[in-house]
Amino acid sequence: MIQTSPVQIIDTKINPEVHKTAEAKKLKETCQQFESLLWAKLWKDMRKTAMEISGSDKKHWHQMEELSLEMASDDLVARSEGAGLWKMLYDSMIGKVAADQEARERQEADNNAAHLDVQA
Repeated sequence: MIQTSPVQIIDTKINPEVHKTAEAKKLKETCQQFESLLWAKLWKDMRKTAMEISGSDKKHWHQMEELSLEMASDDLVARSEGAGLWKMLYDSMIGKVAADQEARERQEADNNAAHLDVQA
């Protein structure tokens, strides 16, 4: 018998402006780079396994093939948004960026209020 566990869906309300911040843009780029590297590694390992199975172990163009795989995976992520792994990673971490931004804004507001109290 297959056991199932309940899935929790977390509905977070993130201000759309957070996605325009420098931190969010860097997070998106980093997640996309991670997915690209993951695909390059996956394709490289699959190719290596295929070469081992087929008995063809010629390495005349090994470095060029490695570079081609990396470039192809970069292109896949850039043009087709990849397989979506980067988006899942981004979505799971953007809440932290939003929370950090809100904390900074609250701190600034508190500092401004304290400064006004001192002046009065």
